[in-house]
Order: sequence, then structure tokens, then C-alpha cells
Amino acid sequence: MTVTPWGESSELRARRLRPGPGHPRADVAANQRERLLGAMVAAVAEHGYEATRVADLLAVAGVSRNTFYRHFDNKLDCFLATMDTIVLGGGAAVVGAYLHHDGDWEDRLAAALDTLVESIVAQPAAARLFYVESFHAGPEAIARVEEMSMRMEEMARSALERSPRHAGAPPTLLRMILRAFRGVLRIRLREGREAELPAVAPALLRWALSYEVPPQPLWPRPLPEPDAFPPRRQRAETSRDRILDTVVESMGREGYAALTINDLARQARVSLTTFYEHFAGKEDAVVAAMRRSANDVLDAIAPAYRAAPDWAHAIDAVLDAFLGYLVVRQPFAKFGGVDVRQGSRLIVDVREQMLAGGQGFLAEGFREHPDVDPIVGEAIGQAIDALLFDQVANWGTERLYEQAPLATYVALVPFVGVEQACAIANRSR
Repeated sequence: MTVTPWGESSELRARRLRPGPGHPRADVAANQRERLLGAMVAAVAEHGYEATRVADLLAVAGVSRNTFYRHFDNKLDCFLATMDTIVLGGGAAVVGAYLHHDGDWEDRLAAALDTLVESIVAQPAAARLFYVESFHAGPEAIARVEEMSMRMEEMARSALERSPRHAGAPPTLLRMILRAFRGVLRIRLREGREAELPAVAPALLRWALSYEVPPQPLWPRPLPEPDAFPPRRQRAETSRDRILDTVVESMGREGYAALTINDLARQARVSLTTFYEHFAGKEDAVVAAMRRSANDVLDAIAPAYRAAPDWAHAIDAVLDAFLGYLVVRQPFAKFGGVDVRQGSRLIVDVREQMLAGGQGFLAEGFREHPDVDPIVGEAIGQAIDALLFDQVANWGTERLYEQAPLATYVALVPFVGVEQACAIANRSR
């Protein structure tokens, strides 16, 4: 049994209105549509979007195949309609909580966040469909999530403009913070941990409000030369490495869903037999490419971390080296920062594990500043990941390195405050 905005899944069939006297045709059609939307929430909660079939929806909703196709063109059409209806209700409640609260701007933001969290906890399956499964349903679904994020960004900007400490903050900073909120939500929804959200929401809001306008502009840095980073690990050119190189380069062109083993083998100049000697399938090859690329990144940033005089400067050095490396090694920037987000569930899980592993660089900061809430590490990781995605997806890697000072500022403010974080980000310029 799954709770949906249209009732419990086990009761959807029983809510059927039969055509005939006393039931206007429009009411019957609306009832059928609502039951199908509820069935989509329930079926996706059980199977995931990709494995959900139209037959699953018919069974839960108690409608015929002909009835389904009178309302929707296909499964995706029904999924998108479900997303739209979820946003219409949940988004309106969040905005209403903000607009109609009697307190100041900070109280209104807190009320909006509380309403969002309450709606997620009350309807986790619907929230999971919107925030998690949408990334497996293609660009139209993802665009709806982005549109919702933009509305929330406009609301947050309106609130922060009322605060002298926050008014005029860089738009990219606000976007990073809000995407970090979304990342924290998604992780808990994916793992069935949404019950944690009411406890972590106040700490997340405090974290967000710690980012006052930088006391000085964050100055761009000159782009490093390619030889500023260690060369990739010396490897003999093997068939396995050619396959992994092809995976990194091809996913951006084809997308994970359209990428085939035949294409990978042909582009890597190997036979299918050779491919299967190394990998169990496409998913296995992508995960291997992710792990190899992560090792290359660690090789590039570890020397910078070790050479820094203290932890705060080490974080600046790591982020500088990381973003510089991505600019120099452009195919990996798009592969790791954008393309794998729309991979299989295993690929997304591996990516989240890697992102969590990167938070290990913050461990010394938590030891030096034990009053910082542990959720801050996760939020910082999600914020920097959001920066990477937005920059690479929208502008490519060319402007990515310009954001190194902002990345440092975001990573350090909760630990050392805005003044010191700004000074380190600007390298005492």
C-alpha cells in the first residue's frame, strides 16, 4: 500500500465512478484521470519509472487500456501530468506559507521550508517521483524540476533582498544553496530517510543564512596551464583503457539510454568478445570509467592538499586544483558533472558515494570547529556539485575555473566566517 495525493493505492479502484445516471461524463473522466495519477505514484514507488508499465497503472487504477489512452498519449505523458499536479498542490502550499506568514523575511523562509518538509514527509512517494524518478524519465521531466527550482529561487531571492546582510549576493551563490537543499532532499528520498528531514531542516536553514554577501568581490583567477597538473597515470594503451576512454567521450554525445555496447566496442576498436572480457555490460563499463576518473582527480588534487599550510588553505587549494583539472580535462568534466546523473540507479548510487567520499576533505574542519552541524558537510558537497553541473551544462568548462573563489567561499564560511573565507578565496588580494 502506497499513500498518494489521491488516496491509498489499495483504494484507488474502489473510488471508481461508473458511467451512467447521476454521474456526469466530466466527473467520470476526472475520476479516471485522478486514479491514474495516483496509480503512477504507486507504481513508480514500487517499480521505479523505467520498469513501470502501462499495465501496472491499469491494474492499480482499475481502468481499461482504452480509458488510459483517452487521457494520456503514453507512460511519459501520464508521468509528466502527475508531476504537474504534484507541483500545483505542493508548490502552491510552499509559496502560500511564505506569502501569508506574519513574521519577518527569515520567519517566512522558515515557514516555507517547514511546509515543504511536511509535504514530503506526508507524501514521500509523490516527492520521490518528483525529485528522484524524474531524473530517469528524460529531459522533459527534469525541466519541470528545474522550473520548480527557479520558482523557489525567486522566492528566496525576494526574501533575502530584505536583509542588509544578504541583499545583492551573487546569483550563483543563491543557486548553489538552493540546489544543495534539493540534493539533501533527494538523497533522503532515494534512501527512504525522509523522516530525518524535520530534524535537519533548521540546521540547513542556519547554514544557508550563514552566507552573507562577501565583504569583497571574489576575484577570478588566471587559468592554470595544462602542465600545472600531474599527467594522467601512465598506462599502457590496453583494450580496457580504450573502452573506458570511449565511455567518457561518448556519453555526452549519445546519453546513457541511447549508448549501446555495439557502439562502444566499435568506437574503441575492440570486438564484442573483448568488451565482455572486461565488463559485464554497459553499466559496468560506466561505473569502471567513473572509478578510474575519480582516481585521476585524486592524483591531481592530493599534492595541493598536502602542500597547504593549514586546513582552510588546503580546502582552497583542493578546489582550485579540482576545477582547474576539470577545465584541462574537459571530457571528464562533462562525463562526471553532467552525463552520469541520468545513468542507471547503480550509476547514480556510485556517484553519490563518490560525492560523499569527497566530503572527507572537510573532516579536519569539523574537528577544529565542533560546533558546526554535521549536515553542513553534506550541504557543502551538494552545493559545489550543483555549481559544477550548472556551469558545465550551461556554459561548458570554459568559465568553470572562474568559480574557484566562490567554491572556496562556500566551503569555508560555515567554519571560519565570511571575512576569513573571503580573504582565503581571494588569496589576500
